[in-house]
Amino acid sequence: MDLIAETYFGWKPLAHAPACPNPIWDDAQVLHSEGVRPGSYGAIRHACEHGDCMHADVFERLQLRLLCSDCGTVITLSGENLVQVISHTSATGWGQPPTETAGVWLWPGRPVVEGGQPHEYLVTRQAQTVTPDTLYGIITAYRDTEGRRLWIAAAVPDPDGAHQVSTLRWRHASNGLTNLDQAAAWIADAELRARRPLVVAV
Repeated sequence: MDLIAETYFGWKPLAHAPACPNPIWDDAQVLHSEGVRPGSYGAIRHACEHGDCMHADVFERLQLRLLCSDCGTVITLSGENLVQVISHTSATGWGQPPTETAGVWLWPGRPVVEGGQPHEYLVTRQAQTVTPDTLYGIITAYRDTEGRRLWIAAAVPDPDGAHQVSTLRWRHASNGLTNLDQAAAWIADAELRARRPLVVAV
């Protein structure tokens, strides 16, 4: 399963020709990433004997992703294996519009099962596209020891933050919350909560 940070970040807009009269894609992006060849975890390793070739277990991968927002179709083309995958925004998470909850905007990740609810959301303050600059928070689900689904919320991305949630670090993070709405409300109030003075009764 893709990490939610990889679902939203790293993809770049695909440029048009300089003289293009109508330079509008519905949404087309490219991603340069590292792939691992199937079967590379066993005793037999993939290798190429040509001296100038870097063909090995790990390879440079180029992907092109296209979105039709009218029908929700998502097409991903891979430059390494020349594979075309046709999916839908309900399965990728990416391509769906954000949902406003408790004054913040939730951008869904990939559902765990088909037709299920995503287990992670990125959060922005406004309904503009989620980027590393607009990212404000993250919500991720987990199961406690009794099998109950709980949510962790984190706010204010900070590479030196005290809390790691998913692959990112944050200044503020919650304990387990009972539902998605509660997690969104926690993020919306995170900075205000951090500034509240501590009152000690004597």
